Amino acid sequence: MRSTFTKWLFIVYVLGSGTLYSMVILLLFPFVGRAGRYWLAKQWCRALVAVMRWLPGVSCSIEGLEHLPEGPAILLCRHESTWETLAFLALFPRRISFVFKEELLRIPFFGWVLRGLDMVSLNRGSARQAHQAVTQESAEKLAKGDVIVIFPEGTRVPHDAPLRMTSGGVRLACATGVPAVPVVLNAGKVWPAKGWPSGRGQIRVVVGPAFSPRDLSQQELGRAVHEWMKDELLRL
Repeated sequence: MRSTFTKWLFIVYVLGSGTLYSMVILLLFPFVGRAGRYWLAKQWCRALVAVMRWLPGVSCSIEGLEHLPEGPAILLCRHESTWETLAFLALFPRRISFVFKEELLRIPFFGWVLRGLDMVSLNRGSARQAHQAVTQESAEKLAKGDVIVIFPEGTRVPHDAPLRMTSGGVRLACATGVPAVPVVLNAGKVWPAKGWPSGRGQIRVVVGPAFSPRDLSQQELGRAVHEWMKDELLRL
């Protein structure tokens, strides 16, 4: 009974605070630049991570940040829940830009804020045109100092699901010449792919070594990233 109440209290907090904070951010957007908009969004994400620790009892940790290159990078990340799309802004010290599906921009408030954050939107039309558009947008964000986050499986998956990577993330790294950094997590154990957290738990994020497309072919890069992610997921 208590866990159900806590779960719904957390849902109300996320949706309520998200809507209110989005309204505040949207009002301030005309008066702040790109960096200021990101900072405002980051504060809500930090508050959410803090609330998660005591409301549903979900803590988190991140390991391997020392593997991030000082320059541009592309994170190829496992996607297990909504959690990572909310918490990553709070956990990563560098500015990140998600590659997300364009339909999200049409969601009231959330989508409007997302548009103002100037990340990378993916139109799921022609595969070739989509790759070209994402490559161009990503190159622009990388030139500004962003770290690109892409989910190579394309959608949320349960934690115990086999790793099935598409080639888009590796192709993006090769097209931009930027190191690919694999990232795994166990968020799906605590916050399911479909649903909300229903109990206490700890989410671990592990950042892997950087693989350079300048040293490896596309096939070798894809194999190296896949093998590292597969082995590390077994340890989570």
